Amino acid sequence: MTRFPSKQFRGRILFLYPNFQMAHLLLPAGISILSAVLKRAGFETRLFDTTLYRPQDKSFDDIRLELLQLKRFKLEDSGVLYKESDIVEDFRQLLDEYDPDLLGVSLLEDTFPIGIPLMREAHRRGIPVVAGGIMATFAPEVVAQEESVDLVCVGEGENALLELVRRMAEGKSLDTIPNLWIKKPDGTIIKNEIGPTVNVDSLPFSDYDIFEPARFYRSMQGRVMRILPVEMHRGCPYQCAFCEDPMLNVLYKRVNQRYHRAKSPGRLIDEIKSLVERHGAEFIYFNAETFFAMPNDDFVAMGESYAKEIRLPFWLQTRPETITQPRIDLLKEMGVAHINIGLEHGNETFRREVLKRSMRNELIINGLQLLHNAGIPTTVNNIMGFPDETRELVFDTIALNRHIQSATINAYLFNPYKGTELYKVCERKGYLPKAEDDQVIDISLSGDYPYFKTILNMPTISKTELLGLQRTFVLYAKLPRSEFSRIRIAERFDGEGNRMFAQLRKEYLDGVYDAKRTALECY
Repeated sequence: MTRFPSKQFRGRILFLYPNFQMAHLLLPAGISILSAVLKRAGFETRLFDTTLYRPQDKSFDDIRLELLQLKRFKLEDSGVLYKESDIVEDFRQLLDEYDPDLLGVSLLEDTFPIGIPLMREAHRRGIPVVAGGIMATFAPEVVAQEESVDLVCVGEGENALLELVRRMAEGKSLDTIPNLWIKKPDGTIIKNEIGPTVNVDSLPFSDYDIFEPARFYRSMQGRVMRILPVEMHRGCPYQCAFCEDPMLNVLYKRVNQRYHRAKSPGRLIDEIKSLVERHGAEFIYFNAETFFAMPNDDFVAMGESYAKEIRLPFWLQTRPETITQPRIDLLKEMGVAHINIGLEHGNETFRREVLKRSMRNELIINGLQLLHNAGIPTTVNNIMGFPDETRELVFDTIALNRHIQSATINAYLFNPYKGTELYKVCERKGYLPKAEDDQVIDISLSGDYPYFKTILNMPTISKTELLGLQRTFVLYAKLPRSEFSRIRIAERFDGEGNRMFAQLRKEYLDGVYDAKRTALECY
């Protein structure tokens, strides 16, 4: 029977959010909701967040600015400053001051190594560590191998964490808590089954009080504002092969549960009002893989209420085939400020057969044209370096981007994450690094962010060529074809290539090329 011995339980839970420094500035939904659940039950929570510490090299947004994927902004004008102190030492001081009964950490495969020294510091002091998040769900064996982890949460954490804390408070056995893997002193692991999903409408509003004030600020198209996220729904009904969401649906289907479910319109409106009143939100970030995965009647009900009662500017992400003129009209009434569209790849056959995204290019072009005609700024998301990608396939994606008009373009490099269909493809084809540790370190501790490097070793295209294409992607998409020979030089990371990239980047930013040209004119 597993219990955690030691001091008297006082109901103090410390959350750890190991994040790349000055990256992913949006407040995380998971920890915010978990904290709210525990506080509603009478427990105390605090947070240690690594986001605002100064990076050793360029920040995530510095790289995006360099690659022409982001408009320039200054967080310091809103009082957001780097922390110059040492992360581990600051964490030690918080442990000394707060002396928590439990450390809860949310893990991504990218950020797992960032959390390891902090989790080990807590473990060394006898503080139990429970690890959750998407990595814990799809790679629980890997997480459980880490010496500092005592419990692993597989799947949703609201019910599991609350039950864990309650049993710790009552001195009861932890061995039968659904969703939890419990490591025994003899090295064996109790692997409990997945329990029921939570009713998302019954959850308390996200607890953003645990974040320091500077974390509320983020740039949107060059303007820094207090931007707060709202979780619209859990999961996604689509089957994209590079995403974990399809496997979450499979995981919960095994126990006769539906993972994808949405909050009701009334609940969403109440939650947004709370964010405005409590935190002074200036901009709403609808946190959903696909905004229009909600039933259309729910969108209409929520949209009409939002337009009448809130009408703050907002951001959303959706798929191009979900865009219709009636939806655009209501979004305009609501005050939409920006939309991200997942284009991902420009070759229809590759997109359908490898990525499991079946929309036609014509539909993508038409959907984005509707948004352009409505005057709604868009960012188009693209990914390169999928298994068996070639230079020619990358240029299919560039060609599609040249047929559309968007405010900004994101061009990321693909990395396979456990729990996705494409991870299995890469594993089967032998494209993954040979050692598991090398794979994780290559993603997260190489000095680069995962979106700007690839761990795959493929015969069809080299890592260096992919990096060069990523660096020049926006130039290829936006500049006239007459400049392609110069852009090809800028792909190289030697002296001549770096000078050419700097020159073309400056010309682009200085407006040397007609910004009002149509995409087809320069194709």
